[in-house]
Amino acid sequence: MAASKVVEHLLEYDDYRKFLQDYFEEQKILSAAFSHRFFAAKAGFKTSSYCLNVIRGRFKLTQKSAEKIAAAIGLTALREAYFLTLVEFNQAEQINKRDAAWDQIVQIRRQAEFKHLTNREQSYFSKWYNPIIRELAVSSKWNGDYKALAKMVVPPITASEARDAVKNLTELGLIQKIGDHYEETSLMVDASDVSPIALKQIRRDYIQHALRAVECIPRDEQYAAFTTLAMSESSFNYVVEVMRDARKKIMAKIANDENVERVYEMMFMTFPMSTKISGEK
Repeated sequence: MAASKVVEHLLEYDDYRKFLQDYFEEQKILSAAFSHRFFAAKAGFKTSSYCLNVIRGRFKLTQKSAEKIAAAIGLTALREAYFLTLVEFNQAEQINKRDAAWDQIVQIRRQAEFKHLTNREQSYFSKWYNPIIRELAVSSKWNGDYKALAKMVVPPITASEARDAVKNLTELGLIQKIGDHYEETSLMVDASDVSPIALKQIRRDYIQHALRAVECIPRDEQYAAFTTLAMSESSFNYVVEVMRDARKKIMAKIANDENVERVYEMMFMTFPMSTKISGEK
């Protein structure tokens, strides 16, 4: 199907029927072959007028039907999650379910504000302290004193390293100087577009810092939990899903924290500590 401006602006919609109506009208303009029948066949619906009846409010979407429509449109994971939640929000009959769906919509919109880095900008992750300096530069009163800024990092870095980090962050457009202070140019930063090879060293650095934290930082100032589990691959996939969801909820929760007191590094890890076990008991 042709590229869609409507899909691009999906996260601005608060009515999934309006979104579908706009999408269908747009596609009809972009392609003479597009029709309700064509889309119904692509989505796997037996009735060619199903989507039209949904748009007009005659039918409600089931979870399965909503997933079929999202797949037929070709929504990305984030936009699919938004569309499914929007359907739940619009169709919820109970206030508590409607409120819960709206909270999820807000979280997804906040996730969409993440700044995705390209490989050209991967120098952001070339030094473990760059992300920390980014947070400190905008959240603390260091008054242009790079020595003071450097000392706030744990473990401390040099003043020249802090100066270079601020310069690099500014050139990358991740922070900007407003008057006598710095501000972030985006809510959060996501490394999904950076190659795993480029991230390998900074991940090693953070794991080393985590070991130091477990050994040196007071227990009431850090959290560490270690659990050994025997589980199936499906259970592992469930664990990953829960951890991803928890990470998203935490980031959405702290996105507008106005009382920043420290910079923290948060890790979620689950990895194998054995070879695969035979299926025989």
